[in-house]
Amino acid sequence: MGNAWRKAGESLRLFCALAATMTVTSALTLLAVLLMSQTGWAATAIVTVKGVVVAKPKCEVNGGQDIFVNFNELITTKIDGEKYGKRPIPYGVNCSGNTSGAAGLLKVSLQGVGPDFGDGLLRTSNNDLAIKLLQENGQQLRLNGWINFTYPIVPALYAVPVKRSGATLKGMGFSSSATLVVEVQ
Repeated sequence: MGNAWRKAGESLRLFCALAATMTVTSALTLLAVLLMSQTGWAATAIVTVKGVVVAKPKCEVNGGQDIFVNFNELITTKIDGEKYGKRPIPYGVNCSGNTSGAAGLLKVSLQGVGPDFGDGLLRTSNNDLAIKLLQENGQQLRLNGWINFTYPIVPALYAVPVKRSGATLKGMGFSSSATLVVEVQ
């Protein structure tokens, strides 16, 4: 039985030595992690954020007055939807406040109701007649679409009558209305 106790004692000493070694190893690992995470091992930088808050400019279209486009008398058979009867839309934009840089980036739109024919046209009181809106370069400005511009240079806009395909227009007066809107981009 003496041998058994001696072997048990040696096993106990070996177990204690292993436990102590594991404890020391864990403590050293923890110490290494703590030392590496100290600020001496990390890079730091100060971040400064600066900016300027700019108020949007206040803009007025056409001095607050209605815009009129008078087509006078048109010959119904000459209405081609391209050039005949083309009239400028006379308007101006006056902005106050800061209009420099991004504050001067504006956009314009003619907003209204379209007819039951054509695409991007403005309805008139004559069901077979509509108005096409054009830019200076002849490209169509679709009704309720937008054109970007930089103040104070406003884009030239035009209106040209368009008849329904296959329709025979009768001589009569017509009218239409839309809202010209200018916004900051």
